Amino acid sequence: MGKNNLKNFDYHILQNMDSSQKNELAEEIRQHILDVVSFNGGHLSSNLGVVDLSVALCSQFDPYRDDILFDVGHQAYTYKILTGRDISTIRQKDGISGFQDIQESDADKISAGHSSTSIAIGLGMATAKKLQNDNSKTVIVIGDAAFQNGLALEALNSINETEQKPVIIILNDNGMAISKGRGYISKGLKEIRTSVFYQRSAGRFKNAFDRRGLTWIYNIGKHMKNALKSLFFRPTLFDTLNCDYLGPIDGHNISKVETFLKRAKAIDKSVIIHIKTTKGKGYKLAEEDEDGYWHGASPFEQDSGIPTKNHPETVSLSHLAGDALMQRLNEDPLSVVISAAMVKGAHLEEVFCKYPKRCFDVGISEEYAIDMVAGLALKGLHPILSLYSTFAQRGYDEFLHDLCRMELNVLIIFDRVGLVGRDGASHQGIFDIAMLGSMPNTTIYHPYDGKMLIKQILDASFDTGGPEIIRVERSYVDICEAKLTPRYILRDFEFLPKANSKKLFLGVGLLGKSAYDSLKGKLNCIILNKLSKLPSDLDEIMLQQDEIILYDSTSVELGFASYVSLHLAKLGFTGKFTSYALPVKFIEKGSKQEELMETNLDVQSVVKKIMEIL
Repeated sequence: MGKNNLKNFDYHILQNMDSSQKNELAEEIRQHILDVVSFNGGHLSSNLGVVDLSVALCSQFDPYRDDILFDVGHQAYTYKILTGRDISTIRQKDGISGFQDIQESDADKISAGHSSTSIAIGLGMATAKKLQNDNSKTVIVIGDAAFQNGLALEALNSINETEQKPVIIILNDNGMAISKGRGYISKGLKEIRTSVFYQRSAGRFKNAFDRRGLTWIYNIGKHMKNALKSLFFRPTLFDTLNCDYLGPIDGHNISKVETFLKRAKAIDKSVIIHIKTTKGKGYKLAEEDEDGYWHGASPFEQDSGIPTKNHPETVSLSHLAGDALMQRLNEDPLSVVISAAMVKGAHLEEVFCKYPKRCFDVGISEEYAIDMVAGLALKGLHPILSLYSTFAQRGYDEFLHDLCRMELNVLIIFDRVGLVGRDGASHQGIFDIAMLGSMPNTTIYHPYDGKMLIKQILDASFDTGGPEIIRVERSYVDICEAKLTPRYILRDFEFLPKANSKKLFLGVGLLGKSAYDSLKGKLNCIILNKLSKLPSDLDEIMLQQDEIILYDSTSVELGFASYVSLHLAKLGFTGKFTSYALPVKFIEKGSKQEELMETNLDVQSVVKKIMEIL
């Protein structure tokens, strides 16, 4: 086929390919994905695992007429190739999205990025098709980790052929979420995976008798089988759903997948096809990965797997937070840690390894995680919940109704706040303050350096009468910040006055600290550490100013900037207030620096504007 042809592939070609040609194409696509991700970074394991499935899908369905939805969408690289897109620019500014995106192609029927939404959206589409007499197909590809999320289960419970056209749900079962699968449903799927011999026998029986003149034998046999099964075996999840179940089958056998897709299309009822795949298929390091290292990869050398963009003199703030949580559990026997499938991303592996009985990974179940920590707090423990900012959005009601209203003392680490770069609009952690800032009994901290972050985690008191939230940027700091000096004092803000000045700069986060360092000596400067329940001594300083300038590159204008503006109005501040914060919009992919420059919020631009004001 040749790699150049992969840049302008026409899926119609699949109709004229035999099995060996499709297998050859699949291997070529795998290598192309590996080449691109090793250079650009991106989601590797999940995409390598669904190459064969994607080829089968595009050979049996029309990507433009039918609706093919990939849950999360981070495993759609092959689908993008087969629908004529050049993935060499994936996750780059103005390039191809790392997820399905309705703005990018008519073959993408949803803009994805978060987990477990596909079945609900697909059922909505199928309902519209019923109302509009549309006979196009709705095909949903969902992994087993997303399958266990509450939204996915709610949607499965709503399958009803009287309301919707049939849907085809493909359960891509690789035994993994980002890391190894967890929970009852994951274990149940493992038991079903072992029944391949039974499925083969059932398939041979169907082929022998499900034909004209012999169908009555097949139907009698099927009813006898179901009756015996109900007597001797406990029902599986699939037995309780209002749809037919096919599988499990080898998801890397393109011909077999095509056969089951044809069968599903012929059934006038919703169908679940259970396929077994290997996450990371074709790249040994990814196939053997159980910790999620190769789920989302930075640029790397293919032979060794070694990252090509190392930061030898720096350490990530997430890493420092993980180290601080380890020290917290060492010192505080009441502390427990809960993660929602982000143990690897939040650098919690060592904590989970050392304290397995005090650490809980609940999988992709943020709402459950929030209410779980509520229960832990109600029984007197010190629960610490680690969430990515962008995924915390799912738990709005649980935050408000169960944590804030009951005034429960929990510590929540919001990882990857602010702009996150290549993952783009679906993953920017810029809306959490706007979401949580209006909730009573909530305290929000945003450390401006690594030492402050460590100190906040270690000093959390669990007596504030509500959740304490620490925002952690996706940034790197000097390695020396991993060393905490005993005399380091935790302050809500640092103030550097300038004689005779009536202008005040307020900075937030690491970039706020950089601007603070550039501006000190030129006007009054404050770098903030606490973003809610502002202290009275800060109020006194602000009321003495003629002009206040806020710089926050980590949240939208309706977040902290809006909070400060309202707070100043309540104080009776009569001076001028200017804010430099992110616009209220979805900010697309690019490097973090590119995103900052696009919004005119890079440090150099902001400092220049402030100097012009002075």
